Amino acid sequence: MGLLDNLSKTISQVGDRAKFEADKFQRTTKLQSEINELKRQIDGNRIEFGDRAIQLYRAGQIQSPTLGELLKALDALQGNITVKEEELKRAQAEVFVEPPAQTAPPVAQNVPISSEPAQPPMGAAGSVAGNKFCPNCRFQMPNSAMFCPNCGARQGA
Repeated sequence: MGLLDNLSKTISQVGDRAKFEADKFQRTTKLQSEINELKRQIDGNRIEFGDRAIQLYRAGQIQSPTLGELLKALDALQGNITVKEEELKRAQAEVFVEPPAQTAPPVAQNVPISSEPAQPPMGAAGSVAGNKFCPNCRFQMPNSAMFCPNCGARQGA
């Protein structure tokens, strides 16, 4: 029974440690939350204190060069915020404008279309002999062409 007793004791210790760690985590989380709430209250009181000091300074009831400089810095920062907010509004209002489609005329490629000699025999009145027209685009091409050099359509056998 020594093995089972040791196993039972180990399991009990693990459970006790897990309970301790869970309780510790709960206590520390609660304390951290309370500290954060107190800091928020301090920040709120500082803001209220500052707002009242600004009101008294502007009313002439407080004479302090240091407060005057701080108030000028606050006013400058507020002015910067106003400028940035206007920039933000303009940026948010921008709309993408599609560029107009450019329609360039098709460019015929200089691709060999047959195995004929480069200079086919000339027919009557200077026209090229042995030409045919593409049934797709009516482009004039050699009779031996397998594809139209203008539109690329395959020609009949």
